[in-house]
Amino acid sequence: MGLLLGYNPPKRHSLFRHLSFWQKLGTLDIFGAALLVSGTTLFIVGLNLGGGQFPWGDAHVLGPLVSGLVILLAFGVYETWGTKVGILHHDLFKGVTRRQRASFPVFCILFFCEGAIFFATAVWYPVM
Repeated sequence: MGLLLGYNPPKRHSLFRHLSFWQKLGTLDIFGAALLVSGTTLFIVGLNLGGGQFPWGDAHVLGPLVSGLVILLAFGVYETWGTKVGILHHDLFKGVTRRQRASFPVFCILFFCEGAIFFATAVWYPVM
């Protein structure tokens, strides 16, 4: 409670400090975020239902699985051609040289390795 009442941090200086709250809200890619969250959620629900509660060919599995993939495909199309600045900023995929264009996929591979190491540590370390 003391932290809530007594902590008064200084103002941060950012590129968007001149914008109002509603203008800042307008710069967010809410539609892209909704597509990403709904597509990922449906896809994961389909994966979780398949092989356990229902067989893989059942409509309870294929419905969320296929609709999630379609929504994720729509997310990719929207982020590529539907918005100028979205969740996946277009400058990540552009570069003057070949080395600059290759940096984003390399970072994605490194993030995947980091996630795999974290998952292995979180699952197997308590067993040991």
